[in-house]
Amino acid sequence: PKIKVKAMAEDRPTTTANLSPIDAVDEARKLWLSAEFTSDLKTVERLYRGALSSSKSRARTNTSTNNIGKNESDHPNNDKDDDDDDSDDNGNRVKKKPRLHSNLKKSEYKKASEKLALLMCQSGRAKKAKDRLSKLGFKCRLSRSVLDYDEEQYDDADDNDADGNESKKKNKIKKIKPGTTSNADNDADADKNGNKDGSSCPCYILDNYLNQHEIQHLRSVFQSLSANYWVHHNYNIEPPSPYFSYILPLSESSASNKYGFIGKLIHNIYKNKHINSKFPRLKDATQVEMWAHNRPHASGHQLHFDSDDEGRGGVRNPIISTILYITAGCGGPSLVTNQKLTDPHLASKGWLSFPKNERLIAFDGRYLHGVIPGKGVKSGRRVTLMFAFWPEIRIRHGDEPGSARPFPSQKYRNKNHSSRSSEKAVEEWAQKLVLNASEISQSDKSADNNQNSSSSSSSYTETNPIEIDRVYESLGGKCWSKSNGLPEYDAVFQGF
Repeated sequence: PKIKVKAMAEDRPTTTANLSPIDAVDEARKLWLSAEFTSDLKTVERLYRGALSSSKSRARTNTSTNNIGKNESDHPNNDKDDDDDDSDDNGNRVKKKPRLHSNLKKSEYKKASEKLALLMCQSGRAKKAKDRLSKLGFKCRLSRSVLDYDEEQYDDADDNDADGNESKKKNKIKKIKPGTTSNADNDADADKNGNKDGSSCPCYILDNYLNQHEIQHLRSVFQSLSANYWVHHNYNIEPPSPYFSYILPLSESSASNKYGFIGKLIHNIYKNKHINSKFPRLKDATQVEMWAHNRPHASGHQLHFDSDDEGRGGVRNPIISTILYITAGCGGPSLVTNQKLTDPHLASKGWLSFPKNERLIAFDGRYLHGVIPGKGVKSGRRVTLMFAFWPEIRIRHGDEPGSARPFPSQKYRNKNHSSRSSEKAVEEWAQKLVLNASEISQSDKSADNNQNSSSSSSSYTETNPIEIDRVYESLGGKCWSKSNGLPEYDAVFQGF
């Protein structure tokens, strides 16, 4: 069967197309990631529903005695029909081949149904998504406060309203200068006094952390998807490209003649008094891992624990991880929870940080965290630069991008090869990151020449993250308490 779709938007040409279910699913996701109007999301939902209902219709017309098409419970959790044995001409039982439902495989049906459920959860219809999620095998989901976050809180991340006036923020802020006390000092004292139950906030936000030279220079490296950094690594979101990161030694990161701009930026975080007060173990760090992301608004990152080499060979967490927001106004919030890998229950609390220019968030590397998919429609890209501070981490050499590669600050030769042909020139993105202050002033002509580009802002704005008292809920919307136990990871709906 074909699905007839009429997509309309305020200033888009009206188009009509007949799509197969698999094409409809692909088109729905593409449109969602590039949506410009609210009407685009209505078309996305229509595409998903058409593809899924087409699968049901195909199943209803199946003449098999299995009668698989009575309702959506046949997809994909009711494995009985797809996994039943059949008989050959001699009466011998044989395993049936996986059934295709109108060109949608079971995994494709499940993925499309999950995307539709996310769209419903992010538009005030979480209760209506209950049956769908239950049939997909989920036991609980991220709460309404997380998936369907308050967009007014998103807007509060901006300093000024549309008229240029300072906005009234719901989350308390406090302007601080280096050398003064902050909330981080009080949090550190609480931790030293034995507060180990996860009730204290494991993250810390500093706004206005970067000056104009710094933010402009980072944008010149990371903002455009056509920039050398993304092209060189064949970066992609869906399907995701393999993880890649780079290691810089802290003992040398502040040496401007070797690591220049990026070394100074890391050194300033490492030596920041307030971050050290919040995370006293930061002084034990000897190496820094660097990576970045560039996402469309509707793309998120599943909840995870930062770990050396993505957990291969056992999970090891960094002392702290940090996020620098290079762009604002696009993408969902970062979520940090109070759940550790060894906890026998799901997180009971969470903290949200929305994308904001020049914002730095630091959090304890032991805690579960992720990026919530952006709801509604917003233009632009969510661009972030991450640093993880490690007591030690093994550098992994290789010809292709990968985890924990040595930062290419100069021409280097792969240790696995001895020939001169293995010598590589430093890529453009790395060259730009190690420029010194005077070179940056010349390189970034759009930056304000009166700004001091060699150091971060001398006056930060300390901002409390938005606390979430309910991170997870049952499919029916009730709080998922500790007594409910720890479900399997794949039984928790995150919207990814």
